[in-house]
Amino acid sequence: MKEGIKRISDYAYEYLMETGKKEVNNVWGPKYRWEHTLRVTYWAWLLGVEEKADIGKCVIAALFHDVSHFVSEDYRKHGVRSAEIAKDFLLKEGYAKEFVEDVAYAVKSHVGESNPKTMEAKILQDADTLDRFGYFRILLPGKTTELLNLEKLKEKAQSFLEYLSKVDRGDFGQMWTKTGERKLKELINVNETIFKGVLEELKNTKVPETYFEP
Repeated sequence: MKEGIKRISDYAYEYLMETGKKEVNNVWGPKYRWEHTLRVTYWAWLLGVEEKADIGKCVIAALFHDVSHFVSEDYRKHGVRSAEIAKDFLLKEGYAKEFVEDVAYAVKSHVGESNPKTMEAKILQDADTLDRFGYFRILLPGKTTELLNLEKLKEKAQSFLEYLSKVDRGDFGQMWTKTGERKLKELINVNETIFKGVLEELKNTKVPETYFEP
């Protein structure tokens, strides 16, 4: 299994680097997409262990889930395209047809599927969601010029806090595993603490004479 996972990992990496080479200098380019894939794969592995799912299917589906990111004209359909790429590669590698179909379904359904039918598909959706609220994603605003515009940063922080409240209420869909639900709660709390702290620091970014009573 270890050797097979490495072959898949190498293939997914090379595919993303080649198809995304025109975006290599973009914050959201192939380097980010591959690092996102690795983090989602970690979450898929962790959730797979906790939920007693097929670890091989979880990890392989996660490695393939965004492989078509730079070749899918319609982002809403990148799950379908990634599933096709996964099936083609895995069948050529000699994986059993049933195994391949299960992996492909998980990959395909991670985009827009409101009721995934297998545990591996549920885990992939949860893993993808968890990375969207992970610690690394909190750092990304610092890689843009928005830090030079404090008013815009304030608006973004306020907007994101509102978004977090909606996510916490389940407005954008549910988490499918108990482990995923618990981890998301933890990450939402971290995000809220940081962005509320950002707003507080922005409020206090002012000239010192305003500290004194007139």
